Amino acid sequence: MSVLIKNGTIATAADLYTGDVLVEGERISTIGTSLTMPADRIIDASGKLVLPGQTLHHAWETWMQKAEGKAAIDYGFHMIVTDLTDQVESEMDALVRQGVTSFKLFMAYPGVFMLDDASIFRALLRTGRNGGTICMHAENGGVIDVLVKKALAEGKTAPKYHALTRPPRAEAEATHRAIALAEIADVPIYIVHLSAAEALEMVTEARDRGLPAYAETCPQYLFLSYENYEEPGFEGAKYVMSPPLRAKETQDRLWRGLAFNDLQAISTDHCPFCMKEQKTLGSDDFSKIPNGAPGIETRMSLVYDGGVRTGRLSLNRFVELTSTSPAKIFGLFPRKGTIAPGSDADIVIFDPNRKMTLSARTHHMRVDYNPYEGREVTGVTDTVLSRGTVIIDNGRFVGRAGAGNFLKRSAR
Repeated sequence: MSVLIKNGTIATAADLYTGDVLVEGERISTIGTSLTMPADRIIDASGKLVLPGQTLHHAWETWMQKAEGKAAIDYGFHMIVTDLTDQVESEMDALVRQGVTSFKLFMAYPGVFMLDDASIFRALLRTGRNGGTICMHAENGGVIDVLVKKALAEGKTAPKYHALTRPPRAEAEATHRAIALAEIADVPIYIVHLSAAEALEMVTEARDRGLPAYAETCPQYLFLSYENYEEPGFEGAKYVMSPPLRAKETQDRLWRGLAFNDLQAISTDHCPFCMKEQKTLGSDDFSKIPNGAPGIETRMSLVYDGGVRTGRLSLNRFVELTSTSPAKIFGLFPRKGTIAPGSDADIVIFDPNRKMTLSARTHHMRVDYNPYEGREVTGVTDTVLSRGTVIIDNGRFVGRAGAGNFLKRSAR
């Protein structure tokens, strides 16, 4: 039997777009727009979401297959949980035993990813038994949804309204709630891509009380700000991400949090969408701009230039935030995250005096813009070894697709 699903909003962990899906037999055979082939049944999904019903294991196997033969460096996975059934809870236990020890939950994106508090609490309790870690996207999705609809009804469609409908206090409230639920469950929690000073206050207060609350921030929140949304025309779409960029004065608060261990890691939340054909989907409606920006290639140079060279971070703290601390939190230390006998020979030769101008014309990321276009940084990666094999030589990639291994991580 064939089924053609028409005009739905297709949402996966990485994509959000309007399209059609043709199912033939047990498998998806074609995805596109305005599909016209005959089918035994046609379902009109206009105004509705088309979501994957994968089990956790099926999703893991799918991404393992995508990585196999392609990854040039070692890799691991967070598992996104969007529906917490009894089956999913038991799968969480099995995945932890197989080395997938972290689960990403969302307090945002109602109807797509958002879990209610009861489901979040059950997931936290489960990690108390299986030794996993919950990674929380902390924004009050219900409140944000109301603000988005209100802005659109008032004709406010420009990219900057993405930020204005996701206020810092909505992030702070969700961060406080996530930590409170983890405290009741008596388990650690990890807040991903923290952007707001108000949210940092919630983490700091919890850590001051001795709670195992951890959080990361990202370079975009340290070097970019709300001012970028005010760039002319549609340029502000480059910076549409969630949580959004905050007021410039927030940057100093985040740097202080990094220096004093209120924040434990600097990640990227690398999620690139091209301006052409992707970001432009929201040219008339900010809520349709794909959320995400590139950053994986520029992280080390930006943080060294803006952190170590300015005296905000010591060199040791720079290494801790970008390597050692994440390895410890996510069950990879001391195999990864340090230079010591017995550890994997993952080594970066970093030139602290070399200058580089960040630009889409020279970066290697598969995206048509760079959020830091034209910014000069001092501190550049020269050579990289992955498990003893040189994969970047004098700035040139010489690695091999398929050389990376899946990392089976330890539970807490």
